[in-house]
Amino acid sequence: MLPQAAERIRTALSGDDEVLQIGGAASPFGRADWVLDARPYDERGVAEGRERFASRTWLVRDVCARGPWPFEDDRFAFAVCTTLAGVRDPVGVCAELSRVARAGYVEVPAIEAELSSGSGRWLCDPTPSLALGGARHVELVFVHKSVAVATDPRVKVPPRWHGRLTAAERVHALFWEDRIPARERLADAEDLVDELAERLRRRFEPSAAEVAVAEARVRIGGIAGAAASRGLDALRGKP
Repeated sequence: MLPQAAERIRTALSGDDEVLQIGGAASPFGRADWVLDARPYDERGVAEGRERFASRTWLVRDVCARGPWPFEDDRFAFAVCTTLAGVRDPVGVCAELSRVARAGYVEVPAIEAELSSGSGRWLCDPTPSLALGGARHVELVFVHKSVAVATDPRVKVPPRWHGRLTAAERVHALFWEDRIPARERLADAEDLVDELAERLRRRFEPSAAEVAVAEARVRIGGIAGAAASRGLDALRGKP
């Protein structure tokens, strides 16, 4: 979680406000009163600050399992989730977050960061949307990260590009009230790769050599393509 977001949450909440964290085992949020995670309490990471949650308020559960979470509607003043890109059903998790909490915070990797080193299942692009009545809000649009996306070299962000992203640019941070607008967008794998490749070119402006290497990998493919690209890298003096 971004440090500035954690501080904003702590400052805004009163001591009586109950907080739920979804998927908090790897990085527990100390301000959370309840945690829902597939991993048990004893396997949690180190929380920043004093832990308000305890073993009795740590529920071991698959957050994407069928059926509602074991909390009544609007039970919590606030809910936190920074693992949406890694769960099987992020839209369903958003729906349950909206049901059990009156407000909250979600954090998803920016597409450029996810293409660089992320291991999530989804790409997420927060999109401005016009709701009923003319009010504008941000909608979380999830696209499944297919095998084509994970393996096509045209959409692999090299370390040189990744290093240009600040910590704030590597994630999308969204505070919400009442509900989180979220949906899945179905996309043809080939069209999605083309779309992402164009997005990366606009964002990072790759050199002609980087474009040539990526295109050579696509044309040749497989082991031969990898060998060819290593040879091209060696000729250009790259490690």
